[in-house]
Amino acid sequence: MAELLRARRTVLLDFDGPICAVFSSITDLQVATELVAIAGAEHLPQSVRAANDPFDVLRHAADHRDGESLVAIEARFRDLECAAVDTADPTPGAEEVLRALSARKYRVGVVTNNSAAAADRYLRRLGLRSTVGVIVGRPGTRVDLLKPSPFLLTTALRQLSVQPDDALFVGDSMSDVVAGHSAGVSCVALANKSGKAERFASLQPESTITSMLELLDALAV
Repeated sequence: MAELLRARRTVLLDFDGPICAVFSSITDLQVATELVAIAGAEHLPQSVRAANDPFDVLRHAADHRDGESLVAIEARFRDLECAAVDTADPTPGAEEVLRALSARKYRVGVVTNNSAAAADRYLRRLGLRSTVGVIVGRPGTRVDLLKPSPFLLTTALRQLSVQPDDALFVGDSMSDVVAGHSAGVSCVALANKSGKAERFASLQPESTITSMLELLDALAV
């Protein structure tokens, strides 16, 4: 891990997981349920009506709803994300990692399927916004551009004016690793739940950690 960091001057991080738990006091299920109501439960298959993940509802809306309905669903999702981050639980070690990266003059970006507005709001609440150079979030209703597409990462790299081989991406999902590798970026997989490390292994991330504190330790080497 320390060698990966020494060889690069740019670190990109996913938001929900590596930095905080977006839906803590407001849960994923509560958000998904509200989005289902906006979409009209009677129009949705049972698998979507019972979804615990609001992204499942958003993706279904993108595939099957007219533009006006999709815009309304995405806008409400964004509002709920912004409300959720006011009480989101910080990921242990994340604040220290961001401050350490900033102190060591790394270029830092947040790359998230959540809205950029939510990530910005959270970072400002904790006094961390100045540690992050760019935030690249969900591009409105363009669900097809969310990770595992590399679009968000390549956008962040372009905004930071860096090449993929100078960047490291920290994410906690399979789609993060797929997106990172598709963008030509080395990946650190955050296996923050049981069984994740085994699932990540098939994607061959450059490193796997179980806590952001491991990244903090590597920065201190």
